[in-house]
Amino acid sequence: MCPDALPMAVLALEACQYRADFAALDRYIGRLRQDEFKASSATELADCLEQLLFLLLYFDVEPEAQLGLYKAYDAVVARVYGTALALPGERRPGRIRIGYLSGDLRNHVMGKMMWSALQHHDRGRFELFFYSLSATSDEWTERYRGLADRFEVIAELTERKAADRIAADDLDILVDLATHTHGAKPGILALKPARVQITHVASAGVVGLSTIDFKLTDALADIPEQQEFQLETLLPMDGCVYPYRHMPPAIDHPFHRAGLDISADTMVIGAFVNPLKLSRRCLTLWREVLERVPNAVLAISPLSSERRAVYGRLFSAVGISQGRVCVLPQGRDEAENQARYGLIDFALDPMPYGGANGTLEALDMGVPVVTLVGRQHGERCGYSMLANLGAMQTVATSGSQYVEIAVRLATDAAFMAEVRAAIRAGIQKSPLTEMVAHTRNLERAYLRALELRYPAALDG
Repeated sequence: MCPDALPMAVLALEACQYRADFAALDRYIGRLRQDEFKASSATELADCLEQLLFLLLYFDVEPEAQLGLYKAYDAVVARVYGTALALPGERRPGRIRIGYLSGDLRNHVMGKMMWSALQHHDRGRFELFFYSLSATSDEWTERYRGLADRFEVIAELTERKAADRIAADDLDILVDLATHTHGAKPGILALKPARVQITHVASAGVVGLSTIDFKLTDALADIPEQQEFQLETLLPMDGCVYPYRHMPPAIDHPFHRAGLDISADTMVIGAFVNPLKLSRRCLTLWREVLERVPNAVLAISPLSSERRAVYGRLFSAVGISQGRVCVLPQGRDEAENQARYGLIDFALDPMPYGGANGTLEALDMGVPVVTLVGRQHGERCGYSMLANLGAMQTVATSGSQYVEIAVRLATDAAFMAEVRAAIRAGIQKSPLTEMVAHTRNLERAYLRALELRYPAALDG
């Protein structure tokens, strides 16, 4: 493959991160900024941009550069997928019709997270349509089938045929639950098969299409100034945009300090994150925490032996010795994985792509999460969750404060007790965890989108 080929750059970003070659990673990102990599066709350009727009969320890339890629993607999609569909001028009468497009309507973190919100939809006002981009079917899929007025598997259809199929349902709103994550088909959204299109929080980014009207967010997860760096209009809902789901831990599990040879005085810091999220900036701050807390270890839980080696290279690259890392096995199921948090004293949120489900898992178990709030969505997920939970003590606004909060949790028992008490109180009752209220907030955001783009749907 030519060294200036755009597919090479896409492969190199992930490879450099997994090799912990931060210097090479910086060079590739620098060359992407300068538009030095070329695609051999419009189709290759669209494919590569779909991957890049997701991958670059993991790295410290300025929003101006991201906007350039969004514009390039928006410009090429019509050449690849064709022009947008011509929709009927008048809608069929009836309830407001909402469609959800996802490859994760199954036993998947996104499908389970969204269920906690979507199950509470007002069925007297909204008709629900689900379009699955996955042929996989399981008990969670059946839950969605039971909730749906119509459930369609469109995994094997081309983007054009899938868009035609969706358009036949005369939707008022189509909500994308995939963005550029694995299995997504943004080409469907480029064809605009619904009058109003909204992208939800499948990732911390946007799709980068002018055919998508809104990006769902909340007042804390995105700052208004970010609007100038994306094509989709920000649509803030009240409360937290991330749905909360209680995840009961297993009662019988192997995650006990004695059995894992972890001493009672060891401070175990949770780091159950994708290694792509371990940026050099993040790891440098984590090293500082470990230097300040000699009895602390980072707890990781790799999915495979290969992934364990990746963590090892990343930690070694910034001077974190293997002796400061505790490797926990994966649980046999979700309940056992949730039980791992019983070992954790507090967790560190990575940056610039912070945790979403991982943060909610920790908080659900009463575990404090230290987060560093920034300007982009990926750096504000934890901030939004903690603010809506009512537990802001562990939100930092600078790298030095991030380290100081972590050190205080490790050394100040009264502070640790205060934070854990605030988390427990918020889990019992707060805007983060009250899911019926969350769904009403979500519905109000949808109605506001219709008011702005297609008010005729509000007349029934």
